[in-house]
Amino acid sequence: MSQQEIIAAAQDLVRSGRSFVLATADESGVPQMRWMGAAHLEEPLTVYMVAGAQSRKMEQIAARAESQLMFQNEDYSRVATLTGTAELVQDAATKRRVWEGVASAADYFSGPDDPGFGVIRFRCRRVEMLGLGEGMTPAVADL
Repeated sequence: MSQQEIIAAAQDLVRSGRSFVLATADESGVPQMRWMGAAHLEEPLTVYMVAGAQSRKMEQIAARAESQLMFQNEDYSRVATLTGTAELVQDAATKRRVWEGVASAADYFSGPDDPGFGVIRFRCRRVEMLGLGEGMTPAVADL
């Protein structure tokens, strides 16, 4: 399987609109995982997420950028684990673009200028895809 096929399969899962998992590390280095509701994808695998600006995940990302995302299809026969770095987005133009790309943000925030509206930018450097071939060995692509 080519690198491009692995990346394309992961992109399909990100675009699916299903809930996914974000993993960060707390101040002691202990992994912290939580379900996330929606993502906005920019090529090849930069993922934007919406979160409360004062949430623990935002504090953890500000302190330690290393993080992971995990996406899956409906029956869990395909799972993508993305490893990379996350950062907090402050610029208004990007926040507005993410606001427009994540329709469900309006369920929780009044708009892209809402002080509680936080945006996370995740830059993927490695993809591990399960379910693309035979067996349980992941297909791996480095970006």
